[in-house]
Amino acid sequence: MTMGIFAVPVAGRWLIHAPLHGLSAVVNRSAADALAADLRRASEAPARSDTAADLVEPNDLGAMLDTLREPVEAPKPRTGRLAPQFLGLVPTRGCNLRCGYCGFGATPHAAVMTPALAVAAVNWMATLVRRGARDTLEVHFFGGEPFAAFETVEAAVLRTQLLASQDGVASRLEVTTNGAYSEERARFAGDHFDTVVLSLDGFARHHDRHRPRVDGTGSFATVVRTAGILSASPTELCLRVCVAEDNLDALPEIVDWFCEAFRPSAIDVETLQQTPEAEVSGLRPPDPYRFARQFLATRRVGATHAVHVGYAAADLRHARTSFCPLGHDALIVHPDGGVTGCYLLDADWRARGLDLALGGYSEEHGFHIDTDAIQRVRALTGLKPGCARCFCRWSCAGGCHVHHSYPGCATSYDDFCRQTRLITACLLLDELGLAALGEDLIGDAMACEALAHWPDDHVDPAAPHGPDRKEA
Repeated sequence: MTMGIFAVPVAGRWLIHAPLHGLSAVVNRSAADALAADLRRASEAPARSDTAADLVEPNDLGAMLDTLREPVEAPKPRTGRLAPQFLGLVPTRGCNLRCGYCGFGATPHAAVMTPALAVAAVNWMATLVRRGARDTLEVHFFGGEPFAAFETVEAAVLRTQLLASQDGVASRLEVTTNGAYSEERARFAGDHFDTVVLSLDGFARHHDRHRPRVDGTGSFATVVRTAGILSASPTELCLRVCVAEDNLDALPEIVDWFCEAFRPSAIDVETLQQTPEAEVSGLRPPDPYRFARQFLATRRVGATHAVHVGYAAADLRHARTSFCPLGHDALIVHPDGGVTGCYLLDADWRARGLDLALGGYSEEHGFHIDTDAIQRVRALTGLKPGCARCFCRWSCAGGCHVHHSYPGCATSYDDFCRQTRLITACLLLDELGLAALGEDLIGDAMACEALAHWPDDHVDPAAPHGPDRKEA
């Protein structure tokens, strides 16, 4: 009953979060203790408790208990017939940039997917959409830089739009891109894609350090030109910022400029992940506490422009078992025809003892998928013991399965966990109309430490283990 009921300390109060019940509340210590005690009694004899305690929100402990006693079903790994949410194409690992933190193995001389293979993949996905009576043919492009293989992208885009029209379904096209190419290709992206995720890491001094061209020159001016073209096009423009120590303090000003200059539909703010490339470049991830504070300040800047500023691991819209395509039956087709459940390089996931290969393509037989492999990859979404005790488990869902929540990974909180816990708590407080309490939390170093390191968020009625035995 209570596997999804959590309590964490927030600046002298307790945040109760039951994501599977759709309920959050802020209570005082006595109410938190009473809640845990009542849930224990309810698990033994489910009778209505009349315990009274002072609550900030809501004001009726009994009503909260009634809600929490309702049985809920936790999200589970997918089962049944293959039902891909989208087709992912990696036209090439090739790239015209040499980003200081890139761990995707991009080089200027990487293999390129043939247009014929891309079209075959779209045909295959269209067949699966028809078979599943889906209403959208959705294709995503990733790299390297997808537009470094422009003919392949163009062939896949036009084929997607043609088949969707013939089948009477919607087409949805999305691309993640560096924007460092000609005006002609920028206009193609703006005219044909529903969503363009464009990487722009800040002002020239930040972006050109993070994302230089292969020859070492800056890419900022070209990317800004592309952003302007996309801003004036019909596409939904999402700007993505990779935040390191060097651009963290400027983040609110960066986002303010983005909103003024490009009117993006959304801005995605993510922290740099430490890679060997980043080490060589002297780029370091930001301090998680400072990042959480700056993200929340940046979010307020976006709100003044009516632009959503998001952090992917704090998505509160619905409970989920996976942070990424893995486990959602996404089919990622690579230049050699291999099909996997992940955009990362084989070497990355094999180093973690994972096998994310799903199948492949041959000219004679077309695409084939190993059904056992589908089940193996689906099951990974339920194998995250380090997340089980965290109140973010159904919103963060463990982050990247390959880099963060793979089976056998450390179960202690790391910097990603700490910043995610702080940001999630403040977003929940915002939803409750208690933004001022969130400001108190994020401005109090000791309160931040207490929440970020809290060892077990579960409110467990089966054992004396809930808030009534925790010390803030």
